[in-house]
Amino acid sequence: MERLKKNLILALGLGVAVYLTLAIVSGLDELRAALAGFDYRLIPAILGLVAFSYVVRFVRWAYYLRLLKVQMPLAQNAAIFAAGLSMTISPGKLGEVLKSVFIKDVTGAPVARTAPAVVAERATDGTGMVIWGLLGALAFDFGPWVLLAFLAITVAGIAMLRSKGLSLLAERMLERLPLLNKLAPHVGTFHGASNELLATWSLAVGTAISFVCWGLEILAVYLCSVGVGAQIPFLMVVFIFAVSSLAGALFFTPGGIGVAEAGMAGMFVTVAGLSRGPAVALTFIIRLATLWFAALVGIAGLFVVRRVVGEPMERAADRAVVSADAGPEVRDDREL
Repeated sequence: MERLKKNLILALGLGVAVYLTLAIVSGLDELRAALAGFDYRLIPAILGLVAFSYVVRFVRWAYYLRLLKVQMPLAQNAAIFAAGLSMTISPGKLGEVLKSVFIKDVTGAPVARTAPAVVAERATDGTGMVIWGLLGALAFDFGPWVLLAFLAITVAGIAMLRSKGLSLLAERMLERLPLLNKLAPHVGTFHGASNELLATWSLAVGTAISFVCWGLEILAVYLCSVGVGAQIPFLMVVFIFAVSSLAGALFFTPGGIGVAEAGMAGMFVTVAGLSRGPAVALTFIIRLATLWFAALVGIAGLFVVRRVVGEPMERAADRAVVSADAGPEVRDDREL
């Protein structure tokens, strides 16, 4: 848990630095006025939509576990899923492998078997968001090349994960490395699960669920724009949110912090025509509702997991944070 706390403090520190910089650039008086004018009566609807999107995401998670034939009580599964949201602030959200570590403590299922479910979540998050971004691009005359490029990267990544040849190559390479050779026997398990979850039908189902999830979150984001009094067309809001979110994921900063905020604030000014104060205020509110609210729910989930999983939770959290910091391939063989 100490490592998890340090990870959270690091993300908070980075967030404060980014938000302070944006606040100064926007002009503190203009920003203060924009925040004061926000319609706070919309907060329940905004957070309700975001929370409901997490419920739909849990349906996708449960679907993936069912495909992997991993069974566990609904309450424990829901608590573990909620706890995984605490790692929303990890680079690319890959720290959510925490869920796989918890599942191992509960069911004994190897991390190598369930970690591909986290990878599949991230892949379908990408494909679902790209579809929304392409719809949002209809608000403009230029071609949606940035979104198509991200889609190409996602498709290439999925193809690599499903490649038997690359799996065998990775296994042979790991066998020759003194510190990582213990991981080699688990590569086949990881590849088999990835191949199953990223097959055509399961990928389509995951993308469809992701499209619904993002739709709920995008409605919340649009209500944020309504709350600050910005008269921005819905499709324009969709495009700005999609591009900035994908950029944050692509640059692999913790929670996309810095990249996503700069992208949103910049496009709200240059594309939507807002002045700097309202643009930065809207960015702050969106990130509070979509990033930091998720982290808060995740922290609450960790306390619930402490009750339903027990003492191994702290050990699991520390292992997951180590994995997120070192990369998905660097894990002790006992975790697998």
